[in-house]
Amino acid sequence: MSLGDLVQKSVTGIDPDKGRPIVDIITFIEAPWGLDFKLFPAQKVILKAHYGVALDTKDKVVAVPDDWRLENITMMTEAEYLRHLYDEGRCNLRKVVPGDERREMVLAVGRRSGKTSLSACIAAYETYKLLSKGDPQAYYGLPGSDMIQITSVATDKDQAGLLYQGVSNHFRKCPFFKGYTANNTMSYAKFQTPKDIERFGHYTEDQKAKASINVTFKSCVAKGLRGAGNLVVILDEVAHFVDSGQSSADAVYGAIKPSLSAFSPKDPNDHRIPTGDVEGRMISISSPMGRQGLFFKLFQMGMRGGEISKDMLCVQAPTWEVNPTVPKSEYMKQYLKDPNEFFTEYGAEFSDRTKGWIEEARDLEECIDPICAHKWLVLLVNLISWELT
Repeated sequence: MSLGDLVQKSVTGIDPDKGRPIVDIITFIEAPWGLDFKLFPAQKVILKAHYGVALDTKDKVVAVPDDWRLENITMMTEAEYLRHLYDEGRCNLRKVVPGDERREMVLAVGRRSGKTSLSACIAAYETYKLLSKGDPQAYYGLPGSDMIQITSVATDKDQAGLLYQGVSNHFRKCPFFKGYTANNTMSYAKFQTPKDIERFGHYTEDQKAKASINVTFKSCVAKGLRGAGNLVVILDEVAHFVDSGQSSADAVYGAIKPSLSAFSPKDPNDHRIPTGDVEGRMISISSPMGRQGLFFKLFQMGMRGGEISKDMLCVQAPTWEVNPTVPKSEYMKQYLKDPNEFFTEYGAEFSDRTKGWIEEARDLEECIDPICAHKWLVLLVNLISWELT
């Protein structure tokens, strides 16, 4: 038995032909053998809704403030929180049917909500799922030499680098990946499937041994995104892609969306026959901007309902619901700088560019001197009476 076979068997025990059972995303993220990472309660609800994992109906774990002042907080179960989002028109799904996945997610959340962490967890989980299949190329009816990609697209190289660091940390720390990691650079990470190891030997023995899973991180240029098949595409901060040309959100989305289409399970005896729906996954995640552009269009498309939205999950949530660790003082500071920008960046509201800066009635009331206002009211009444006489 080769060193590669020993490493594979001792670390993971995945059969190259049969694979092994796959756990749900929350179990993988939080398990010591997985990412060993603790999610915020609202983040759990979002991921469970996306992957069709049953929501908890007993424990009130999601803290939902009335607003950014954090004065009145209601505790909700996971199921109650999803219904709350739906009832407020901030989600297109009222309840989760276990096993019913929504493979396109449009997630509009405020800054500091852990968007990069969520994206990194999804990329790591999808890599784990591919490896657990043993021979994912055969599962999807692809030639054994085909590369399967998970691609994250960011606004620029710096943003892509932040996402890469998050995913790379998971890959380094998670025991599961140790037997399959081939090489890591600043723009991609490659993994050998169990079938790769069986066919070509282990990377630890031969650094030319083939690795057929590629997790890559790119900036938003459409012409560089065509070609290879992608099982998962993550568009990070997509609302902030430039407005025109090859780097626009529409150009990037149009270039990369078709790459998901080949990933449906196939009949093992005839790879031309699909046995299930397409499993390609498109994640559009961002703090919102104006009521225009691809991100807003996708969100509206999902919220309108109908046939096109059946595979979509749309969620809109402010920072103070998703990340309970941000203090009130930080919100106050950002609000006083620019209320309009605050409600877009932290409140996750799509700006209509026409609303006034006063968002709350009590903000106006606090500026009113009641004694002075009473005097002016008396004077106004007297003037009206004089005019009438």
